[in-house]
Amino acid sequence: MNTITDFLSYPFIQRAFIASLMAGVLCPFVGNFVVLRRMSFFSDAISHSAFAGIAIGAVLGVDLSVSSIAVALLISLLIAFLSEKTTLSHDTIIGIAFSGAIASGMLIIGMLKGYRADLFTFLFGDILAITNTDLLLLLIVSVLSISTLMFFSKPFLQITFNRDLARVEGINVRFFEYLLFLIIATVVTVSLKIVGIILVTSLLIVPAASAKNLASSMKNLFGLSCLFGLVSGVAGLALSIYLNTSSGPTIVLVSIAIFFLTLFRRSGS
Repeated sequence: MNTITDFLSYPFIQRAFIASLMAGVLCPFVGNFVVLRRMSFFSDAISHSAFAGIAIGAVLGVDLSVSSIAVALLISLLIAFLSEKTTLSHDTIIGIAFSGAIASGMLIIGMLKGYRADLFTFLFGDILAITNTDLLLLLIVSVLSISTLMFFSKPFLQITFNRDLARVEGINVRFFEYLLFLIIATVVTVSLKIVGIILVTSLLIVPAASAKNLASSMKNLFGLSCLFGLVSGVAGLALSIYLNTSSGPTIVLVSIAIFFLTLFRRSGS
């Protein structure tokens, strides 16, 4: 029977584990803001907006990662703009963007001729198909996103808990909200290859929700969420290799198992 060392001799397995480590820190770190601000529907809408970007990239013959990120960023800005300029609720605007992105993506993909295996990598995720370019992109996004959120942690947290007070204290609420929307959109999009469009939101919210069950401070919240994300990514990937199961769903199910363990721990304390 092959050991983990035997599996790690393969370059594609090495890339997969590196990706799970980076995503295991990046997604929960950003996901804390998603959970605290109750933006899970927004992150879900962005992942499906990337579907339209993938379709556009396939039609135009450009890199699918680039096209998906570009469209996701545009949709996130559109949602932020409409939320600010209209009287419609935030959820209503997100729902409109969500529906429009899905419809556009389906319409465009229907125009394609022939079978495109690379589309299914984004739709359903395949961490074993991660390339060196994907790793580099994930690293750059991780460093920039986490550094930005840490450097501006005070205004981001102030806006999260009390927007009006933050505005009174002179914080540019509009700028930081737009910036947070763009960060979430980018993180969601670069994580698509790991678990796919359908499950990518779980990478953000489940470890953060697990940490929220136990954390006694903001510092603990961020630390525990990243720890749970790392364990979920590495353990889920290892299990998927040994059990010969799909890596994305296995990672998510391990993450959900951790969530219930923390929930029972909280209930029992």
